[in-house]
Amino acid sequence: MTASRLPLPMAYADPAFEACIAVALDTPELITQFDRLYGARLMSGKPSKADMRGFVGFVHRCLYLAVSDECIHSMRMKAVSFPHGATPP
Repeated sequence: MTASRLPLPMAYADPAFEACIAVALDTPELITQFDRLYGARLMSGKPSKADMRGFVGFVHRCLYLAVSDECIHSMRMKAVSFPHGATPP
């Protein structure tokens, strides 16, 4: 079964996109390389709104749209199984 992907800004409502953002933000090397490639300052601790929008767009294009359908389904199932505030085992 093919997993649908949503365009921005509708993707904000997709738990799979939320998971992609969370993983990206928890990967310092990804953020460092994003800063280097795009001239952003996310790692500086005071990113601009434009830098954040650029990073979200980057995550959308390079992670959310690129991961396999299986990964998208898995991320959505985990979101249903462990709603906000719950801790997976």
